[in-house]
Amino acid sequence: MTESLSDGKKKRSFRGVSPEQRQAERQQKFLEAALQCYGTHGFYHVTVRELCAEAKLTERYFYESFKNSEALLVAVYQRLITDMQNTIISKVLSAGTQAPNALIRLGLTTFLRYVSEDARIARILFIDIPHVRFENKALIMETMSTFDTMLQQFGRILFPHLPEEGVNVELVTSGLNGANIHIVMRWVHSGFSYPFEEVLESCFTIFAAMAAYLAQHQQTPVLSEASSAVENTPALDV
Repeated sequence: MTESLSDGKKKRSFRGVSPEQRQAERQQKFLEAALQCYGTHGFYHVTVRELCAEAKLTERYFYESFKNSEALLVAVYQRLITDMQNTIISKVLSAGTQAPNALIRLGLTTFLRYVSEDARIARILFIDIPHVRFENKALIMETMSTFDTMLQQFGRILFPHLPEEGVNVELVTSGLNGANIHIVMRWVHSGFSYPFEEVLESCFTIFAAMAAYLAQHQQTPVLSEASSAVENTPALDV
């Protein structure tokens, strides 16, 4: 009986807010603290105590939601990747019917602005994440692969009539993603010393060259179908 009453107290709402809602709010505060602390000082220079001070919460609440600092870094990384992908997709969808190269340039522009307009995001995505030794590497790889998936979706939309043999869309998009990431990583590590337009053009050159190749190898090039089909692309979730 005592245990049952105790459980009831634990589940009781406080001022109309359920325990689950309060925990979600505390978790959100820690995600915001992680973006600020990790993004400003770097993962290895931030303690749990400093995160709690930034979030204005105790360590008890930190461990309520996260096993350790690494788990919090993974959580904020996944949040950023999801937000970035949805931002790119939303921007491309709002562009309406355009030729593939125009959509590619728009997508790359949105991506580069997302990275460069907040140095905290750039640091977490391209400095901390590649250098932290994660316990759960599979989770990080799965999150990173969602970018491959997004490019695959757009590749099949923009070029729906590729031959069944000879062109592996998954391998092509994985290669494009890797090249793109390495260019941006160098840009970030240089302190954004390269001009924005120069970085954009470098990324676009690679994508445009592949787009030209794919266009030539389509069974039946249909640009109008490709552009209109983008409108039906759903946002991605990590």
